[in-house]
Amino acid sequence: MGLYDHREHVGNSGDVWKHFLLLEVADCLLTPDSSLVYAESHVGRPKYALKPSGDWESGIGRIWPALPLLKDFPYFNILAEFNSIESIRPLQIEFYPGSALLVAELAKRKKADLLVEIWDIDPAVRAAWNEYLDHSFISFHLDDGFSGAMSLLKRAPPGLLFIDPPFTTPEDKQAAEKLFCTAISLGWTVLCWHMMATIPKETSSSFPDQSIEFSIKFSRIGLEYAGAEGCSIRAASPDEKMIRRISARIKAFLQIIR
Repeated sequence: MGLYDHREHVGNSGDVWKHFLLLEVADCLLTPDSSLVYAESHVGRPKYALKPSGDWESGIGRIWPALPLLKDFPYFNILAEFNSIESIRPLQIEFYPGSALLVAELAKRKKADLLVEIWDIDPAVRAAWNEYLDHSFISFHLDDGFSGAMSLLKRAPPGLLFIDPPFTTPEDKQAAEKLFCTAISLGWTVLCWHMMATIPKETSSSFPDQSIEFSIKFSRIGLEYAGAEGCSIRAASPDEKMIRRISARIKAFLQIIR
């Protein structure tokens, strides 16, 4: 698989949906004095500077004006604080944290212990993480995320796994589904993101019955992304109450931004 660079696409409509849901799930798992293993198969950079005319303008940029109404949701709360600290102009969105950094920031707020295991095959991504690797709880692996995460599942206590490959080859789909199914069988909470067109509807049944799909049509929330109709998160957890809670939180989110 070739290298995938997310810098031109960061903050797009798909990022909004996946990071909103990821942080809602992590919020359920991270409680004061709790301990959680967080694994991410294809991590990308820890943070990004947003450039004019980037995909973020039709994604998080369109939702940003509603920020005062969205601070009850961890994703938007962290974005607001991150930009007020990092930006010269407070509350102007200029920086976007990646998924692993978002989860780490949430754990810090919840006073929970977090062990982060992340993979990417790009040496430039590894270099971007250097300033964070002094923290003993973050382990970056310059390696294939599918095989690396699979190995972790079998030797670590169940935690939260986020599968987010670029789907640049046909093999990505099969590898993502295999990793997803293995994680469920071992008691992990697992999320897998994809654009709606990436995994055709007629083949999505290969995911196990105990999983649920949280999908969104971008037009429903006033967003756009490269002509794509929408995106989806396939989720499963041994905690059935969590799925019901996430469904309620999605409903509350949609009521605010529609």
